[in-house]
Amino acid sequence: MKTVMEIFYLRVVGKSVRYQRKQADLSRRGGDPDRVIRSLIHEKRRASSGRVEEKEFIVHSTSWRYSKPNRVILTYIAYSDELEFKKGKANNKANNQAKTLPLKSLRTITKKSRKPRSRTELEKKVVSHAMRHIAFLIQTGDQDDFKSALQPETLKVFEKLWVSMAGKVLS
Repeated sequence: MKTVMEIFYLRVVGKSVRYQRKQADLSRRGGDPDRVIRSLIHEKRRASSGRVEEKEFIVHSTSWRYSKPNRVILTYIAYSDELEFKKGKANNKANNQAKTLPLKSLRTITKKSRKPRSRTELEKKVVSHAMRHIAFLIQTGDQDDFKSALQPETLKVFEKLWVSMAGKVLS
């Protein structure tokens, strides 16, 4: 079975969350997913600033899922208030253009959940889950070091996102 790690780079900008997705084939790279994520963050820092700086990143494994045929996908997020997204496409073969999701859409889910029909729809669900997950961990105090990595304005955004780990369910 093939194991793939996806990383979502996230940053709150205004009333939206900007995100960019990248994948790494752990079956080819081998080793510890935590080591691979640190390596990818190191690459992202260098790509966004031209040099490696000590930026504060919140790194967290949020979920995993099975994908046909024979793939397990581990999802990590890397959140930073210092993260910069370049306009246009990233310097790699996949379409890794930065995308935007309104914050107001992160707080709610519907009872009529269905499997996403497109990659973009799936990405939005994953990003929404990840943002709510961070909000949950901040609210419950399970990750106090997360608070120190966030600017005060961003911390307020995460505190407002908190409703419950699953979100506010609408009929």
